Amino acid sequence: MACQPISRDWLTVGDGHELYIAQYGNVDGIPLLYLHGGPGAGCSTEELALFDLSVYRVIFMDQRGAGLSRPRGELKHNNVSKLLTDIEQVRQWLGISTWALAGGSFGATLGLLYAAAYPSRVIEQVLWGAFIPSEESIQWLYGQQGAARLFSSEQLDFSVVATTDTQQLFTSYRDGLEHQCASVRQDFTRRWLSWEMALAYPGCKQYKENTNLSQVLASIELYYVANNYFAAFEQLCDSLVNIQTRTVIIQGELDWVCPVGVVFSFLQDHNNQHINLVEIKGGYHALADIKMTRAVVSAIREMAQIIEKGNKHK
Repeated sequence: MACQPISRDWLTVGDGHELYIAQYGNVDGIPLLYLHGGPGAGCSTEELALFDLSVYRVIFMDQRGAGLSRPRGELKHNNVSKLLTDIEQVRQWLGISTWALAGGSFGATLGLLYAAAYPSRVIEQVLWGAFIPSEESIQWLYGQQGAARLFSSEQLDFSVVATTDTQQLFTSYRDGLEHQCASVRQDFTRRWLSWEMALAYPGCKQYKENTNLSQVLASIELYYVANNYFAAFEQLCDSLVNIQTRTVIIQGELDWVCPVGVVFSFLQDHNNQHINLVEIKGGYHALADIKMTRAVVSAIREMAQIIEKGNKHK
């Protein structure tokens, strides 16, 4: 989807980082921050298809090191706490008092954390493929007893070292992604992202691109998981109760990256009446799945109607 931005900027947020900010749609519309996944994926203009740009003022923010943010792939001063501070700094810089949020996978994680840390700043949010950054989720993704049992052939390609120790696996990948030989770096990038794609959209073609941006995504994802997502799970457990706005989480029945059962159990253990979990039968993790896309587009459309109705009654 081709769309000219309202504006494109780089915002200096400290620690040597500059965030790429692009705005699309209706400059007088409902302000909405789009939170990309990964971590490290960056925003794509294809994702603008999720929004009615006559209604929304969509704000794309490439997180630290991701997309067009600078320096590309930088891991120093790059953690969950910094990302949350960046989001709030972007809001203040744009002069927006309150905004809506939308995001998937790790972007959904950030949405929950931000809405809990700054509850008065979020008016509504729609999240999908929510990732709960717990040890259970990490072992499901990268251990031997979770997704590996469902995708055994893909897991053989992913397992570059014979070990049941996930930290040892992560060390091997870090060495591979930082190897002086470009072909080795490319091979490790392919293995990492092919495993992710196998779970996100079963049956899809294996990841074949070996671009610098792809390596950045693999590197940042590895960095976050190897650091247990910088205690984001503990923060979620402590703060989820603080969310005060209507939150819709859309999860695919066949989401093997972020299993719906993990999300359901977490929300049961940390109950918040403002959060509604919607399971999509036959839905996968990736929005390449039409069932998930339709559900997300519908929820974002409904969110606009609810916000506009609320504004009329003020």
